[in-house]
Amino acid sequence: MSVGAKPEDGEKDLAVLFPGRSATIADRIVAMRELNFVESLQHGGQIASLAEAMSAVALQGQLDDLDSLRQVFADRHEQVLDLIAVSCDQEPSWVRTLDARDGENLLLLWWAVHADFFLRRVLTRVQLELLRKVGARDGQTSSRPSPNLGTTRNGSVTTPTVS
Repeated sequence: MSVGAKPEDGEKDLAVLFPGRSATIADRIVAMRELNFVESLQHGGQIASLAEAMSAVALQGQLDDLDSLRQVFADRHEQVLDLIAVSCDQEPSWVRTLDARDGENLLLLWWAVHADFFLRRVLTRVQLELLRKVGARDGQTSSRPSPNLGTTRNGSVTTPTVS
């Protein structure tokens, strides 16, 4: 620690690396945190499925805000509910019993913490898809190899051939 630094100064750095927020949901204090590395591997299929669906929305030019993703979340609600439960260390059964208001608040809390986590994946997928489209449209180009500089295949009218 540098001279004059306080122990709490590093808390801001940790919050940037591992964003988390707390809220009271259904009379329970819920601490929402971003999935860690191991959890992201354990739930990789669910994450990939969500990122793929979000990418499709983005490629249609409709990824403007959270509302543009509501259908993605609805179509994959089991995956979303599982990821929410893992992210706040709650039982999936508890998450599934929430009423509409508390459920919406928990979803908003989860998205506030995980938006960057998913949007990084979406951005990568969208960029790759756009590159594929450009490559497929343009196709491969070919050209004849250039001759070495200062040489010709046949004698030139202006350059005498020496035997």
